[in-house]
Order: sequence, then C-alpha cells, then structure tokens
Amino acid sequence: MNILVLTPLVPYPPHDGDKLRLYYFLKYLKSRGHQIDLFCLTRVKEDMYQAEGLRPLCRSLYIEHINHWDLFLNLIGGFLMGGSLNVASYFSPKLRDTLKAYWAAPAGQAIDVVFAHRLRMAPHAFRYNPQKPVVIDLTDSLVSYSRQLRKQSGAPLLRRLAAGWDHWFLRKDEVGWSDKAAQALLIAQPDADVLIKHGLEPDKITVIPNGVDLSASYKKAKTDYPHRAKVVCFVGNMGYAPNEEGALWFLRNVWPQVKRAVPEAVFVAVGGSPRKALREYDNGNDVLVTGWVPQVEPYLIQANVSIAPLRFAGGMQNKVALSLGLGIPVVATTAATAWLPEAGKKLVNVADDVNGFADEVIAALQEPMKARAKAIKGKQFVAKHYQWKMAGKQLEEVLKKAVRIGKLKHL
Repeated sequence: MNILVLTPLVPYPPHDGDKLRLYYFLKYLKSRGHQIDLFCLTRVKEDMYQAEGLRPLCRSLYIEHINHWDLFLNLIGGFLMGGSLNVASYFSPKLRDTLKAYWAAPAGQAIDVVFAHRLRMAPHAFRYNPQKPVVIDLTDSLVSYSRQLRKQSGAPLLRRLAAGWDHWFLRKDEVGWSDKAAQALLIAQPDADVLIKHGLEPDKITVIPNGVDLSASYKKAKTDYPHRAKVVCFVGNMGYAPNEEGALWFLRNVWPQVKRAVPEAVFVAVGGSPRKALREYDNGNDVLVTGWVPQVEPYLIQANVSIAPLRFAGGMQNKVALSLGLGIPVVATTAATAWLPEAGKKLVNVADDVNGFADEVIAALQEPMKARAKAIKGKQFVAKHYQWKMAGKQLEEVLKKAVRIGKLKHL
C-alpha cells in the first residue's frame, strides 16, 4: 500500500506515548513493504532537528513548526468559530496548500489510504482528499479526558476552563470525524465505550493497544539516584497535565507519609517539560526532577517502585505497561489502570486516597521480595498481551480493509 500519514508531532525519538505508538506503527508498516509519505506538524521546534531518524521509514517527509503566534491565532479562530480548540490549534494554511498540491501530484494520486494520527489532523485528512479512505487513530477519547479535567480541582484553572469549553465541541467532533472515516482507532476499550455512548457505531471502532519494547538491555545505565536509596520513580512527560497534577498531588499529600515511614526513600520524577510548579520541589537530595532523559527504562529498572498517581487519565498508560513489562512493582490509581483487563489490574497495587496510596508505596519499599514476586507476574502478562508486532499487524489489517471497502464503493 501507499500510505499518507498525517500527525501533529514528530515521532522521533520515540520517548513518550504518542511518539512511541506512531513510530512503531511506521516501523512495522515499513517492514511489511508499504510506502509511507509522512507529514508532520509540531509545536516543539527542537523535534524538527530529530526528524532525520524517520527518513529510513518514509518515502517522503514533510515537517512544519507551529510557533506560539500561529497557535494563538488558531485558538482565537477556534473560539470565534465556536469549535474545538484542540482541533483548531493545528490549522495550517501552509500544510493545507502543500496537501492540495500533493493530491494533484503523482505521489498523491497513487495513495491508497490516509492514516490520520490524532483527531486534530482529521480536517487535513479530508480537505482536498480525492475520496481516498481515511483511518483516524484517536488514540484516546478527548471527550473522556476533557470531562475529567474540567472537574479536577487540582488542575490549573485555565486548563479546566479550556477543557470545559472543548468538552461540548469534542463530543461532536470525535463522533463526526470518526463516522466520516473508514475506521477510528483507540488504545483502550473504556475510551471506545465513551464514543459508543455518544452515538458512534461500534463497528466503526477498532481497539489497538500499544506494545512494550522489552528487547533492549538497560542493565547499568547511569542514573541520578543517590547511593543505597530506596527509589520511588514516576516516569512520563511532566508537562502533560495529568502527569504534572499527579506528581504534585503525590508530593504534597503522599510523600510526607512515605518519608516518615521510610526515611531513606527518594522520589524521582523522570521526563521532559516539567514546569516551575514541579521543578521547585527538586532539592537535590530526596526529591529529584530530571527533565528530559534519553531513556526512562534505566530509571525504572533501578527503582524500587514505580508510581502512576494520576487522578484523571485517558487511554493506555504506557508508564504502567512499561513498568510491569520490566518487572518493577507498580502503585497506581484507578484512573491510571482503567485500560487494563481485570487480570492485569490484579498485578498492580491500586489506591486512590492519600493514606491508601502511601500504604502501598511504603509496603513496596519495606517488603521488596513480596513486591517483586507480584511484579514478575506483571512482566509475564505484558510480554504475552502487549507486543508492537501484534499492534502493527492489527493496524495493517484495518488499513487493508479500508482500501478494499473504498474500492468497492467506487465500482
């Protein structure tokens, strides 16, 4: 197949959820002999310099940076037009015109299917499209995410107000664009259930969970951990609202109890884009905020327990899957484990209130052998059920089916 891929990010290096998913999808499709033309918009200028790593996977590559001024104008436009700010924020006249020319060129005319990664790329997928089938990878339900965020008192007020505005428009956008597409993809069944509740037909949805890459070795990579510390590790993009809010909730409410019970405990937040509110907790001693690191796996492997204190979340939490896959004990909230089947949830220590979460973390630190025994079962579970090859095969089948149906419609 000749596949046009549209994405609101540069999926390299693959160090967070959305980038991981798209990178491994591209890698699998390339291995199967498919030709990929990749069009990327990004708000992170530094990512443009990493894009060369994608060229072996693509026939052609287009990258455009959306700066702060572009974003501001897009948000104003979305507000005035009465639409979703999430979708409006990635409007690009330059990309619009580039795609118009692309569709008229031989490369565009040879395309079999369009793969739109994230809802915000849906308008670009259909505009000027000469009736080529479109598959939208929503990944998570933004309706579900915005509903949780607008009610979350611990989140910044501006974020909650924006989520409140977007919630109403996203209900229409997610179902509308997904219904127009040949198929909509989601990472987890709870998110699929949200779209079905709002009117999308179940046969329009395919759930494809992420995989976990356990092939690399991270035995003794350097970390910032103090010698002989008992480490509580939280990995993820710390600029992402649920991660930031969860880290702050943990530090303000749970961490003091953990320190009283285990004085040698050290908390480490590992991941890019931490804002000032979180960085201020870094004391260089028992609370460390690393910022971006090339690999989070060494920090997990050398930790005593991995936590996911998310009080609102959507889709599959890769931090939980990766920690389980590496055989690390996990303490998480209900929101962070909603994507797991019941058999998987039993392998995570789940707690939502302050005291319960503290007790689980303390137990993992004080009873390491018991915690590791449960974690080994988690490793076996992830290795069996969450493989990128399986996910890639599912995607390929969805794309091929979209092409077949598209051809039948034009007979």
